Amino acid sequence: MLPAARTEAAIYLLGKITDERRPADDIVRAWFQARRFVGSKDRRAIRERVYGVLRSINRLDWHLGNVPKTARARVLAAIVLEGGDAAQNFDGSTHGPKPLEDGEQLLADALGDKQLDDTAMPGHVQVELPEWLSDKLKTVYAGTFMAEMMTLNTPAPMDLRVALGRVPRDQAQKTIAKGGIKTYPTAISPMGLRLEAHTDIGRTQAFRKGFVEVQDEGSQILSLLVGAKAHMQVLDYCAGAGGKTLAIADRMGLTDGESKGKLVATDIEAKRLDRMDKRLSRAKLSEKIERHVLGSDENWATDNADAFDRVLVDAPCSGSGTWRRHPEQKKRLTPERLEELMGMQDDVLNKAAALTKPAAPGVPAGRLIYATCSLLAEENEQRVEAFLKDHADFQLLPIADVWAQTLKNIDCPDMGESPYLRLTPHSHGTDGFFVAVLERKG
Repeated sequence: MLPAARTEAAIYLLGKITDERRPADDIVRAWFQARRFVGSKDRRAIRERVYGVLRSINRLDWHLGNVPKTARARVLAAIVLEGGDAAQNFDGSTHGPKPLEDGEQLLADALGDKQLDDTAMPGHVQVELPEWLSDKLKTVYAGTFMAEMMTLNTPAPMDLRVALGRVPRDQAQKTIAKGGIKTYPTAISPMGLRLEAHTDIGRTQAFRKGFVEVQDEGSQILSLLVGAKAHMQVLDYCAGAGGKTLAIADRMGLTDGESKGKLVATDIEAKRLDRMDKRLSRAKLSEKIERHVLGSDENWATDNADAFDRVLVDAPCSGSGTWRRHPEQKKRLTPERLEELMGMQDDVLNKAAALTKPAAPGVPAGRLIYATCSLLAEENEQRVEAFLKDHADFQLLPIADVWAQTLKNIDCPDMGESPYLRLTPHSHGTDGFFVAVLERKG
């Protein structure tokens, strides 16, 4: 493809991402799948342009000023601000954008001696945040705010979780290397590998055999902090596509058949649970994990009250900790949507609490593990504090103690005096994650 054709493709995709609520990844993937003739270099260039604009959209809009914020205007500004040739990319060719109009040429000329980053920009623009979100996150990160937010504007790495119940990590690494894919062990998680570069891991033998799954290192750490063991009754309450479910199954020994416990995955939508079918098949776990659609059976919650040793609630949230992967979500989050999410988080915590096993003579207390991939205190600490006010039968466990029990011989990141775990892209190289571990007293 010529540069202009790549530019036209990026403009089209950015327009769809703006108009639709679907994740940008889904839109881009579907476009490529319908155009298999597009070569790998062209795919890479188009993807880089699309995500480059999404990661710099506030700064581009600042430069555009009163110019309508169309996909075409944003791509034009991005090309000019990085020193590209506007005429070459807007040449009117068969598969390219139409030539620049007079007003667009004036815009290109005005931006010609400027750079994307400008010291005159307001602080929230510099870090690619709506002002209301910037204000909230400043209170969370204080002195590291700028560094944390700037890291969110960089591409995220690709991590794999090794199914240690089936293969050692070094052996999985060697198997992947035979396909020309370089990896190195993750810095914290003992079951992770990080790819040196993004690639189609699905074509590898290690992936097809279920030896590895794509899972961010932070998500792996959360799975470990559940502390699931072979004899336990464990519930993944908001299981979704099952990444953490599979990680927990591996820790319980379900893969090799040694476990005497039970693992249940639930969600409010059957479609979400169905998405783990292929994963379960690869991992040889299709018959070993019970799945249940919440709300489909009025008696299920009653029948399973006080039943589980571990209940993981990876709650629906803003996803702000994954903005490196989904930069389009920044503009989609509103104060109203945040309030709605907080209500959902309170609801799932309350419902999951009733399923957690209380302590009794000779019976260890069950644990409720609350987690989000959010950076916002409103979805994290504030939700736990609100829950504890209404549930005197639960107590918060210091994360350092839980870490020492579940990730032995691995140093816990310094959380200062906080009893919670906060992982961030800048400080830990993971997606943003929050974890609180609650224990149900007798």
